[in-house]
Amino acid sequence: MLRRAAAKDRDHGVHARVRTATVLSMSPDLAPLRLLDGAVQILALEQFTDSRGSLTPLTLEEFGFHVARAFVITAPRGAVRGGHAHRRVRQVLFRAGGTIDVDVRRGDETARISLDERHPALLIEAGVWAQQTYRDDGATLIVFADGPYEAAEYTEVDPRDDQAAS
Repeated sequence: MLRRAAAKDRDHGVHARVRTATVLSMSPDLAPLRLLDGAVQILALEQFTDSRGSLTPLTLEEFGFHVARAFVITAPRGAVRGGHAHRRVRQVLFRAGGTIDVDVRRGDETARISLDERHPALLIEAGVWAQQTYRDDGATLIVFADGPYEAAEYTEVDPRDDQAAS
């Protein structure tokens, strides 16, 4: 969907002028796209773009997500990160720059999502194995977690392997 909106721009806090901004969004109602029976959601975010660049608001509370910690990963092209699941912690992956492929698995279901300008954010529920491949030099990912860091929280086992062992 493409629609136009007015965005106010303040010049040193004294004068105000109105600029026209292009608003890009995935759908009219901004509903997330659900994968793996809802355990992974591609978050539909508005994006405001004009000649100065783009602004993508990210209000996690509207997705029932409360941030306990956050970290930033910047990696070279071809780097592979992640490769684990969390036992209780949910994460939102937000691509700040470049393109990052995210492979997710839960049971026998798998999916690959490319985080890019069109789809910048992904909500991953606990129990979903995820791995990121950085497609551009300097691609940057901001990760928001709803729980504290605990080494015992991580499982590097692919959930498909974990179920086979049970």
